[in-house]
Amino acid sequence: MQLELRARAGASAAIRALLDLALPKAALIRNGAEIEVPTSEVLEGETVVIRPGNKLSVKGAVVEGSPLVDESMLTVEPMPVSKARGDTVIGATINKSGAFRYRATKVGADTALAQIVKLVQEASNSAPQTHQTP
Repeated sequence: MQLELRARAGASAAIRALLDLALPKAALIRNGAEIEVPTSEVLEGETVVIRPGNKLSVKGAVVEGSPLVDESMLTVEPMPVSKARGDTVIGATINKSGAFRYRATKVGADTALAQIVKLVQEASNSAPQTHQTP
């Protein structure tokens, strides 16, 4: 029982660490103006603005700019990846170069980070229970 409790505590800590990667707010272009909204309110198809050093809030496709993106959180690739118009960018990764804009393609529960959290939760909930023998 002790081992199971430790495993569940470890899974809970992993989920908290993953959730800490999520960006609470996103800068968008709405009605021609740049505004800041909670990431949970970003809609598919909206234009997201990312400045140097900022995390990307959701998955999308570059529409303006040529950023270098640190994807090591997902790919463990140590070098930033060069992106161009039309290339996919992933939420929770980091913009290492100039400002750019991208169109949101996966938001909310459809983001890579949300899917990873879901998998960790499912694995934690479906872990076999251990029994002590007398």
